[in-house]
Amino acid sequence: MIQAFQQLPAEVSTFLKRAVVLFIGWKLFYILVLIPREVPDAWLVRKTGEATASVLNVLYSKYDFYAKHTVRVRKYGNDTINATFSDVTASGGRGRIVGIYQACNALELMILYAGFIICFYGPLKRKLLFIVFGVLGLFALNVLRCVFLAWIVLDLPHYFAIAHKYVFNIVVYVLTFILWMFYVKGLKKKNETPATTT
Repeated sequence: MIQAFQQLPAEVSTFLKRAVVLFIGWKLFYILVLIPREVPDAWLVRKTGEATASVLNVLYSKYDFYAKHTVRVRKYGNDTINATFSDVTASGGRGRIVGIYQACNALELMILYAGFIICFYGPLKRKLLFIVFGVLGLFALNVLRCVFLAWIVLDLPHYFAIAHKYVFNIVVYVLTFILWMFYVKGLKKKNETPATTT
């Protein structure tokens, strides 16, 4: 296996080394430092809930939607921590429509997306542009995911489980993959030199 790794092209082995170091570093930092402090999870959960409620208010006139933030006790392995929840709630006796918490805030997806770009070769300016606009795009996409889930709860509740567990996860990961492809294809075009004719 070590011999096979040594035979990989330099770009591939560099990418894999960076990816392993970044993954381990991120997981340790996230689990040991960020999760107990809810940084940036609490902020991201609140903003996702608020944005979801705002979009739903534009789309639906018969309900008034708002995000109700609460802190609840959650168990992570052997540890118990306080976790922020944002319940997108509708007036008129409908109650909670969609509940958003740490696992729903798309942070892991944003880190995965940014990590790929950091580990891949390319100019720093291009990396920063793709990371900033990609993360903002993933936030917007996650809000749309929550909006569509709310629509399903309101109008097609029997489809909620499959939409929540499979359909929207597939859509979000496919679109993330497409963003990566745009990044990689742009690099290939820059590196291609026009053929000279004699």
